[in-house]
Amino acid sequence: MTQINVIPDRYTGNTFKPSQYAGLRAPSTPGTVIEVCTDGIVLDLAGSVLDGEGKGSAGIWVHDCSSVTILNGIVFGFHYGIRAENVSNLTIRGCVVSDNTNPRDAGWLPDTDAPVEEGFGGGIYLREVRHGTITGNQVNNNFNGISLVRSEYNAIRANNASYSGNVGIYLLRSSHNEILDNRAEHCIRYTDRFWCDTADSAGILLEDGSNHNRIAGNNLLYSGDGFFIRAHNREPSNHNVITGNDASYSPNNAFEAVFSSGNVFEDNVANCSNYGFWLGYSTDTEVRNNEIRANRFDGIAIEHGRDNRIEDNRIEGNRNGIRLWSYLPAQGHAPRDKQTRNYVITGNRIRDSRDCGLAVTGDHEVSLTANGFEGNGRDYVRQTV
Repeated sequence: MTQINVIPDRYTGNTFKPSQYAGLRAPSTPGTVIEVCTDGIVLDLAGSVLDGEGKGSAGIWVHDCSSVTILNGIVFGFHYGIRAENVSNLTIRGCVVSDNTNPRDAGWLPDTDAPVEEGFGGGIYLREVRHGTITGNQVNNNFNGISLVRSEYNAIRANNASYSGNVGIYLLRSSHNEILDNRAEHCIRYTDRFWCDTADSAGILLEDGSNHNRIAGNNLLYSGDGFFIRAHNREPSNHNVITGNDASYSPNNAFEAVFSSGNVFEDNVANCSNYGFWLGYSTDTEVRNNEIRANRFDGIAIEHGRDNRIEDNRIEGNRNGIRLWSYLPAQGHAPRDKQTRNYVITGNRIRDSRDCGLAVTGDHEVSLTANGFEGNGRDYVRQTV
């Protein structure tokens, strides 16, 4: 290992002298302050400030190497504060990577056929990074706090990615990662259309084949969506475990997962949002032992889902506790699709729903056992075809 101890100071692209430090070289791209492309570097910034002055491309660019550690720096004013590409065994710990690109007037981002993998700027950007550990960092007031693109087997732990304008922690084509005990609160931006249109901003967002990730113990309060699995006509993101997170106080959905399969939502808190869980077109999904209280509309809403299990949840004070539906055909017309929509709904406590505890359309086959209904406007409504 090569230890590099940076002399504490404020540096820009014009004032940092890499020739003073063995293992560093002059950056090969304009707007970069420090470039690392050698195995086994430990870069201790010792509280130094890297200032992009609002025009830098990256404070630190790490690429094509392994076993690199970055410690104790303050990085702001860049397009990306720290950018890593094609790196294994990367550690970023104890850094402040805040106040990088965060456009306030972004509105809705382009919904293109191919993902915009380059992203739109932010704090820490990881592309093709494997077996990394990103822990104990402050990444506030960036467009994306921490982005993982085509990255696997990383641990993103105990970071604060709050006040991101787009997404606190973002996974695109990234699988087998652990996102643990982070804060991604107030990650939100509004458009001009209506009060709850937050342009797909979210505390944590997964999309385009981000599979087998563990999302646990994160605080996602007051974000556009707290947790979001997005589709956009791309590959679904399946078999993720989402457990022990609090995504309350979203003006949209505390938890949203659409066009996905095999995801597990367990022991989460989904209170005081527009919807607690919005799981449109989800299949083979488990929603169990969650607290779902005081949402404006439905506690659990699933449109065109099937083969899902809803178990042991505490669902209180929503408009509808659980609502399952597909669009029914007009009278005298054949059903639009003939899929059997099987559900197991067991052991839930559904109380004080303003409209209905459980509302389903008639094309659903529902196994109901051991549920408790109390104080609902109506306990169970089944709309026949």
